[in-house]
Amino acid sequence: MAFAREYYEQMGQSAEVKAPAVRHLRTSLKAVEETETVQLVVNQGRLLQLPREASNVMVANPSVASFQVASPGSVFVFAKIPGTTTLYALDSNDEVVAAVQLVAKPNVVALTRLGEQIANEIPGAKVEFVPSGSSLIVRGTVRTPQQAKQVMDSVEANLGASSSQAGGGGQRPPQAGNGQPPAPRVINQLKVELSAQINISVRIVEVSRSLTSSLGMNWDVALKDGNYFLRNGASLFDATSGAFSGGTVTNAVAGGFHRNGSVTVGGLLTALSEDGLATILAEPNLTAMSGETAGFAAGGEVPIVTFVNNSVNIDFKQYGVIMRMTPTLLSPNRISLHVAPEVSDLSDEGAVTLDGFTIPAFKVRRADTTVELASGQSFALAGMLRSSITQQVTSVPGLKSIPMLGRFFETETSEQSDSELVIIATAYVVEPTAAGALQSPGRGIRALDNLIPPQATAGYLY
Repeated sequence: MAFAREYYEQMGQSAEVKAPAVRHLRTSLKAVEETETVQLVVNQGRLLQLPREASNVMVANPSVASFQVASPGSVFVFAKIPGTTTLYALDSNDEVVAAVQLVAKPNVVALTRLGEQIANEIPGAKVEFVPSGSSLIVRGTVRTPQQAKQVMDSVEANLGASSSQAGGGGQRPPQAGNGQPPAPRVINQLKVELSAQINISVRIVEVSRSLTSSLGMNWDVALKDGNYFLRNGASLFDATSGAFSGGTVTNAVAGGFHRNGSVTVGGLLTALSEDGLATILAEPNLTAMSGETAGFAAGGEVPIVTFVNNSVNIDFKQYGVIMRMTPTLLSPNRISLHVAPEVSDLSDEGAVTLDGFTIPAFKVRRADTTVELASGQSFALAGMLRSSITQQVTSVPGLKSIPMLGRFFETETSEQSDSELVIIATAYVVEPTAAGALQSPGRGIRALDNLIPPQATAGYLY
């Protein structure tokens, strides 16, 4: 109103006289109602004949439907995604030629064909599609999480859609990119019949390479059916000759190290560890949902100093035993397991000193592999070697400083040690259990008071 008052005062007219005219102008505007509704199918179009020629055509929501003027008296409309919008056509005098409501619905025929395709590709899958506004709900049951992923991949590939998990909340609508219309959102409400949780038991062991060489051990053979075992109270080596007491049962010494089909390779590593010939670095036991990643770290973090724009930044680098595992349930008894282990140590070799700060180096052994196995089966990784050389000089005190002759009283010892990293992983399909079925260490042990006989008196125990 202040703007209108200033305008009329500049024109030499009173604002009080012209104010009613402004109010009349506002009340004279009327909304144009749509006179017709046109049904469209997504990814299909229709040609609309106008009552008379139009010079201007507009659509309220171009993401739902687009148009193209075929002639002055006809308009071609194309449905992009499910939804509702309006189309207006005006003539050269800005008179409304047509006001049409466009309703775009999913392609039922295409969805039916897609359902048949999924039923043929994924046996046992029962899937149905429920349109909901601009979204498509996928319902039904599948046996495994892998089948659920296959269903969603097929839907997205056929509809060019983006998916979201049911109940997630806060989902953003699909965004258009590169001039393409936004794809409909697919809501995943599939139910998985089988348990989608997988337990992974891993043992990471460092074994002396000289030991494995003296044992004549071939991990490719040792990790197959039939493994080694150590008899109770036995030594790995013959007491007389010092040779390894391996081989077949017929030519092995009593209480030696033998091969047996009923014992896992874990028994071999346990026996080596008990005799001090191997070091168990970590034994993580992790559980993860199918398709999710579980991680484990045992070690530490070392500060790394960096200089950026004359400022000092400190980042922390993990070292030790680091494990990343991603299990995927392929069928009721088949598991695809992606494993990425890493074992690292700090090292002064290769360390860098900057402005008084020492940045350590790392000795790293890592692997990255994907295997497929049945529930309860194991696989092993070996061959990750590390070699170190230790030199030591001993001498006779006082005599080593004699010129020219001191070297005769010195003894230099050089020792090379090689170690091999062995990783064994076992995967199981598991289900949650009741809290009462699990006990913490120490639970279930009777109190000491309950073990004291009732006849006991102060200072005496009968």
